[in-house]
Amino acid sequence: MEEFTGSNHSVGDADDGHWVPKVDMEFKTDDEAYQFYNNYAKVVGFSVRKAWINRRASGVVISRTYVCHKEGYQGNRRDESEVKKPRQNERTGCLAHLTIKITDSGTYRISEIHPMHNHELVAPIKAHMLKSHRAAKRSRAAVAGMMASQKAKIEYLVRQAGGYRQVTFFSVEDAADKSWAPKVDMEFEDDEKAYQFYNEYARKIGFDVRKAWINRKASGVIISRTYVCYKEGFHGNKKNESQVQQHRLRTSERTGCHARMTIKLAKNGRYRVSEFQPIHNHDFVTARTAHTLKSHRATTRARYSEVDFVDDTRVEQKAKDEYSREPAVAIEHDNLLPFHGKSYLHAKRKGAPKLGDIGAMLQHMQQRQVDDPAFYYAIQLDREDQITNIFWRDGRSAIDYLYFGDVVCFDTSYKLNNYGRPLAVFYGVNHHKQLVVFGATLMYDDTDYSFKWLFDTFKNAMNGKAPDVILTDENVAISNALNLVWHGTRHRLCVWHVYQNAKKYLAQVFQGSRTFASDFRKCLFDCEDDEEFIAEWIKMLEKYDLKENIWLKKLFDDRDNWSVACGREMFCADISGTQCTESLNLMLKEHLRPEHDLMQFFEHYEVMLHERRYAESVADHHATESNSLVASSRMLRQAANVYSPSLFDMFQKEFEMSFDCLVFNSGMTDTTYEYKVTSEGSLKVHLVRFKPLDGMLVCSCKKFEFVGIQCRHVLKVLDVSNIKELPARYFLKRWRKDAKVVSLRDMHRLAIDNELKSARVKRFSSLCQIFSIIASKAAETIEGYKYIESQSDQLLANAYQNLQTRLEEPQFA
Repeated sequence: MEEFTGSNHSVGDADDGHWVPKVDMEFKTDDEAYQFYNNYAKVVGFSVRKAWINRRASGVVISRTYVCHKEGYQGNRRDESEVKKPRQNERTGCLAHLTIKITDSGTYRISEIHPMHNHELVAPIKAHMLKSHRAAKRSRAAVAGMMASQKAKIEYLVRQAGGYRQVTFFSVEDAADKSWAPKVDMEFEDDEKAYQFYNEYARKIGFDVRKAWINRKASGVIISRTYVCYKEGFHGNKKNESQVQQHRLRTSERTGCHARMTIKLAKNGRYRVSEFQPIHNHDFVTARTAHTLKSHRATTRARYSEVDFVDDTRVEQKAKDEYSREPAVAIEHDNLLPFHGKSYLHAKRKGAPKLGDIGAMLQHMQQRQVDDPAFYYAIQLDREDQITNIFWRDGRSAIDYLYFGDVVCFDTSYKLNNYGRPLAVFYGVNHHKQLVVFGATLMYDDTDYSFKWLFDTFKNAMNGKAPDVILTDENVAISNALNLVWHGTRHRLCVWHVYQNAKKYLAQVFQGSRTFASDFRKCLFDCEDDEEFIAEWIKMLEKYDLKENIWLKKLFDDRDNWSVACGREMFCADISGTQCTESLNLMLKEHLRPEHDLMQFFEHYEVMLHERRYAESVADHHATESNSLVASSRMLRQAANVYSPSLFDMFQKEFEMSFDCLVFNSGMTDTTYEYKVTSEGSLKVHLVRFKPLDGMLVCSCKKFEFVGIQCRHVLKVLDVSNIKELPARYFLKRWRKDAKVVSLRDMHRLAIDNELKSARVKRFSSLCQIFSIIASKAAETIEGYKYIESQSDQLLANAYQNLQTRLEEPQFA
């Protein structure tokens, strides 16, 4: 671990990178850490504030956070009309910060560093004017001399490296004199033309370009886009470098460069350059080596593309060579053992398992299959025959999916939050609104092809049945894969994931206000329609001064893909409102840490499944043993006999709230009555349509379509219509006490083609599912076990007799 004994790091030290903060740096005191961060801030171009501090009872500082001067938000505490000199709001909610924590040895270690700013940084020549740098008392002449020293040093380094042209620091004025340089207000036909122009400019100067931030409308049209220097930002190893193998040690090449070009969509439909920052904080490459940079390689390849077309023989041979390197993927499964799928990724995987993980993984899968014959796992390999992704589910998960697999949530938050291993989980909710796990995967590659393999594998594992609705986090690769493999499945973003992302992107707002979390949750979970959602959203933006927040703007534009208010016609089993996911995250993430052995995680995962299934068994017992509700209302007694206790509680709340509703007859269309229903103290009007001939009931709030229970508005209409029981069609099977008591033949459509081998495999798989369900139920009691065991000999004898009869019949070609 690196220890710093002083803080005199000047710009001249920039070439060795020691002036840039890194996680695990240590300082003797918290003041030395502040001085170090402040010097870094001066070079980059921002000011530092001392923010949060945590002390022991003795006064010793335990932890401290230093933030950018534009962190958080500010404003006048009174109404601006009463303030003689209104205070200008200069903060932007910037998230850049550095956190230090005390170690056992008494030093202070950097535990967290966030380098990205959401605002313009000042030029080095003006940095001394910022508040935290005024104490230095450096004159402009001294700063100019320092810049000249840096320039001379970089030019010297380039000459030493064999560069044959001089490095130039371009200012805005310098760039304006060159027709090939970007200028503010330049216009382009599309964003790709703008990128090509900036990339060509970069090639001439000697740097590489990355496509960074993008903002789109809901229709997909690009509103704005920013292209940055390839040395923008910072990166490095996420764990202590001493733990990283020497040949895998990642070299940090980024320097936090702020050079960029931003384009925005103009009213004329063209893209206008709204910002151009030409100043770099690093040396450039020479013209001789510029073609080796990533963004310029495509241009270089294009120059030689004609050669490939001329030499058809060489192109054909190259294709054959590529084909010959692809491994064979067709695998014949002649046996009747549970399926172990494996497929190939036609590239090298992105990540790699930790040492010992593969052995632990295979050992666990093989042992689980011994314990559970219906256990299923599948492995994907890359082109080098290395394990890339693995999916697994046990027999009970397949049974649960048959009952409750209409709505599935695919949770990748463990992978995104980097808990140490790339876990993703498929889950849903049962008839008690408890979370039920359908399967899990460890994904070391997250490309479109890998997700396509995963969703194909999941469908195969679930007897060929895809869910009606799947909820995921926002991910382009996931969306692309779902569009290819699950054509009939509707895809939406999970609102719970949206809320978790908001806690990351709006961390300072959550911390700076006690009421923001509840107001934001109200927008996400409590709005009934688009009109109410927009009104609450605008009110929230105005209250917390977030109108210019880019992330919230993008989220609002994309609301049709995630908003509960905008998607209530789609049944989502109320997963958006369940709190089970948070408890699942807490149970799993602690055992995904790199310091934990993978076998320990698998053991904990199995314990978690057992606890959840035991809780379901307890809830089933409670639902079976509980007596019917003794009440004067026939409809409540009906609901108590049908619904599970959790769903009955929801229904009872709607029933009681219907007492406060007012009903107005709005007329009749054909055989359908229309009613307007309002709640006492509310101006909102809901339209209920009722067709007595077939018992059809539809409400504009769409609670039944979204959650699966009828709303207070419908119940009020039934009450005034003197109808005392709810039509049976409005008690969904998945919410009933007997949700898992169904016909096995209805759940499994058996194959009838006796000649095809593939049909035989399907019949075997279907029977395995049927007997797994029977075994799981019978094994719960001694009586059930003895009964099934006593019937097994008779079943086997009947099957053998049927086979013998089949063999004695004459066979025809």
